[in-house]
Amino acid sequence: MTFPVLADYKAALSNAKARFATLQVTPFKDARGHPQFLAGNFAGVFRVTDSQGSLLAIKCFIRDLPDLERRYKAISGFVAASGSPYMVPLRFHRDELYVTSSIAKHGEYPVISMPWVPGRTIGALVQTLCDSDKRGGIAGMSRAWARLCLNLLNRGVAHGDLKHDNILIGPDGRLKLIDYDSMYLPELSGLPCTLLGSINFQHPERNETHFDATLDHFSMLVMQLSLRALVFEPGLLKHCHSGENLIFTRSDFLNPHGSELFQRLAAFDDLYVRDWAARLALACGSNSIRIPSIKAILSAAAGLEMSPVTGGLRWLLYRVSSGAPNITPNARPKPAVPIPSDRSKPVVASRGDDPINRLRKLKTALDEGLISQADYDGQKAKIMENF
Repeated sequence: MTFPVLADYKAALSNAKARFATLQVTPFKDARGHPQFLAGNFAGVFRVTDSQGSLLAIKCFIRDLPDLERRYKAISGFVAASGSPYMVPLRFHRDELYVTSSIAKHGEYPVISMPWVPGRTIGALVQTLCDSDKRGGIAGMSRAWARLCLNLLNRGVAHGDLKHDNILIGPDGRLKLIDYDSMYLPELSGLPCTLLGSINFQHPERNETHFDATLDHFSMLVMQLSLRALVFEPGLLKHCHSGENLIFTRSDFLNPHGSELFQRLAAFDDLYVRDWAARLALACGSNSIRIPSIKAILSAAAGLEMSPVTGGLRWLLYRVSSGAPNITPNARPKPAVPIPSDRSKPVVASRGDDPINRLRKLKTALDEGLISQADYDGQKAKIMENF
């Protein structure tokens, strides 16, 4: 199906009272008397007021998205039912706006209506914070980002196009996700992915067949690592930012081992930056867009302050829960665990082992039912005493 172009929608909005089937809206106009709008790749968003004087956003599509009505009705229902603090309520209006088009059939076209969300994008705010060297503010943004991502993961949904200018920070400091064209919900399983997201935030192997709850894993880590790195080196933004990214580009993902940025991050004092950079480099070389340790990464990130982490108990426990990234071509050896007949023997066979490896062996034994929870707690306490 061919949709009107933005110029057609502008003309329709200029005579809004006669063009909408059910909505009663008045567009904001610029100095030349034209309706104000924001242009995207697949739609334009017009700023209007309704009959009660409330600010609304009206989204008008300029390209066809498969199963548009089914997708947006599902998304609308999810947002209403979930009560997620990060989502903006919306309504799908079928055959709502009559448009006389220069390229498409004259007639009624669907629109999306939602409250107008005031605020700045994460990208704009991060640039201000970096320019003024407000590292504490960047650290706060990093924690807020981790909480938003965990909320999505725990609900089993995915936004599909997470990036620096698809998240707004309102006057109250709260984060809001916008642009739901690529969103995955369990009830939409089996549909193809409509959009592949920004190349500077997405896995290089992502394609139309990827449409499940893992859709955001890679972009979540890209954003989280970027924000954490900027806490310690705000000047990275000026060096790497092009307007279409934060600090990473697709070329970094295609060749992480030859990337100057990856090499730079590997030399940071902060252990989390180094760890996440290694995990991201591994993910770039994988055929899968899934990152198994993403929840452990985000859970750790949600509690990090602005000081670099160089060790300590919290770091040790994170390494145990997330598993060490394998940064060599050789596979990591499997942890040694006792056979069932040796349940009474200590799991930690060698005191020369690194405490992280000892704890990992212990956790593996517990997971496989080779030791009891009480044995696990007791041996873990002994390891921590000597750490």
